[in-house]
Amino acid sequence: MIPVYYNPMQSVRENDSFSPSAGKPEQVVAAWRELALPLIFPSFAPATRDQIKWAHESSYVDAVLDGRVNNGFGNRSPAIAQALPWVCGSMLAAALCAYERKMMTFSPTSGAHHAGYGFGGGFCTFNSLMIAGLGVHKAGAARVGIVDCDMHHGNGTENIIRELGVYFVQHHSFAHSGAHPQQSDDEFISEFTQALMLFRGCDLVIYNAGADPHVDDPLGGILTTEQMRMRDFLFFLHMKEFRIPVVTALAGGYQRDSQGSIDPVLKLHNNTILECWRVISEY
Repeated sequence: MIPVYYNPMQSVRENDSFSPSAGKPEQVVAAWRELALPLIFPSFAPATRDQIKWAHESSYVDAVLDGRVNNGFGNRSPAIAQALPWVCGSMLAAALCAYERKMMTFSPTSGAHHAGYGFGGGFCTFNSLMIAGLGVHKAGAARVGIVDCDMHHGNGTENIIRELGVYFVQHHSFAHSGAHPQQSDDEFISEFTQALMLFRGCDLVIYNAGADPHVDDPLGGILTTEQMRMRDFLFFLHMKEFRIPVVTALAGGYQRDSQGSIDPVLKLHNNTILECWRVISEY
């Protein structure tokens, strides 16, 4: 079974933004239900303000949730403010489940890694990756990894690590890996595998499985569909071989089809959970 931590409260259908991430959880979960995988959907609570403040300046958290400053989408939408604790709660609950039960879990959440200690931006308001990592550390994890495979650099994650001095969080951002469009499959596999070796010994790894590295993404992706499936397969296989529990988040993805739907992004997120199940069930 694969636990997926989803509550309809974490998804917002109406949000005027280039990024579809506010409404993506609902669509992703609907697509995953069609895959006939053995999924379970445990209940969970929204993150409290105090839990969000593990990773963020107190005044920033209060100002966002009270609608006094812009969120990461550049607006002050009450619906977004209401959803944010559920987004963070999903990630935290999924991480704690993975750590405590030594398994692979999913949080269908996006919009995290550009959010720093006292700021948001790039469609990211609160850094749920870091909230989850700090929560698992409080639960006993000595070393937490973040493998960030979004196409864009996780500057907010790095900022929080520096500001709080929480260097037990080991962070690798795909955007700084040196990957380029001319890489062969062998070159890509070699570089990605070398990066994954750095996470041996972690008590939990958080996988930010972005869909925006895809070559057709409008924000500059570089990987083919098969390379992205290979990326996901290699990640889950190595973590299983290392006996490291994993929580996976969705990160970015901005493709749309001719009808304006995000089906191309949903297919890439489908591949991620399918590769996870393939490793769980076959290896």
